[in-house]
Amino acid sequence: MSFATLIGNQHQKTILQRLLRGGQIATTFIFAGPDGVGKRRFALTMAKAANCLTGAPAEGFADDCCDFCQVCCRIDEGTYGDVTTIEPDGQFIKIAQTRELAVEVFYRPREGRHRFFIIDSAERLREEAANSLLKTLEEPPPTSTIIMITSRPDSLLTTIRSRSQKLNFSPLTTGEMEAYLKANFPRPAPDTALLARISEGRIGQATAFDLSVYRQQRRTLIELLEILSDGNNRYRLLKAAEFLGKKERNEFEDELDLLSSLLRDLFILSTGKSIDSIVNIDVAESLRNLAAKVGTDRLILWAEKTDRLRAGLRINLNRQLALESLLLDLAQTA
Repeated sequence: MSFATLIGNQHQKTILQRLLRGGQIATTFIFAGPDGVGKRRFALTMAKAANCLTGAPAEGFADDCCDFCQVCCRIDEGTYGDVTTIEPDGQFIKIAQTRELAVEVFYRPREGRHRFFIIDSAERLREEAANSLLKTLEEPPPTSTIIMITSRPDSLLTTIRSRSQKLNFSPLTTGEMEAYLKANFPRPAPDTALLARISEGRIGQATAFDLSVYRQQRRTLIELLEILSDGNNRYRLLKAAEFLGKKERNEFEDELDLLSSLLRDLFILSTGKSIDSIVNIDVAESLRNLAAKVGTDRLILWAEKTDRLRAGLRINLNRQLALESLLLDLAQTA
């Protein structure tokens, strides 16, 4: 991608392009923000702009890349000699990796105009690796730039943070995410609208999300809420609790998150607000009918009790028993 096609985080884009035009790229950056908001894409786009074969000025750097020359393509493929990505080796980034970086960073560019070292998940630097990196940052060479990508910048050494230019990246708005998905991952409009809301502005989550699994889980939970709204079928509630309680912990927690999302949507619709405010916009009419049937007061109680169950999972409650208790409790409020 190029800066022209990157969507969102316009302020950060403007800063990086201004630095490129002035030929004053900082030697160390911290790109901070939630996972999946495009920090790595911005880092790679900056590297492409600095080394792009098309339209390179006599002084400074181009403020964008063509995105189709040999250099741009190789950077995207991860085969360009002057752009290196460092990722955790197992759970951590280890001292051997930062020692290798400490040697490489002082070499002049092999193929292009400027070298880039992108440290992904920088919060996973082991202490000794972070200290080794700090020594490199004390006398950084002008022909290399280190970009640390992290969702937890406060976990980095204070001395590393003080030597780096920090840019904070934010999730995309729903409108920006829809525009991005339409341009890069075209699909039916209802799918695009749903993904833009589920992903909470995180490109990485939107592109990896399995909508078919989501819709199947959602269908099960909406059926469960329909049963709860009647409040007169104890057997079906216990069978539902047995089915959900047997799932793996991660999947069970995902479904509780989805249940909370549905309850939030139902509450919004029960108060008469626009469907634009809900996540599950593709089933808005079904949810509106269910919300009218349940009512705002009961939905508030259901949401509170569901949140208590989610909190209880942190102390290893028996999932099936806790879920049975929750569902029967919710049914009594019907």
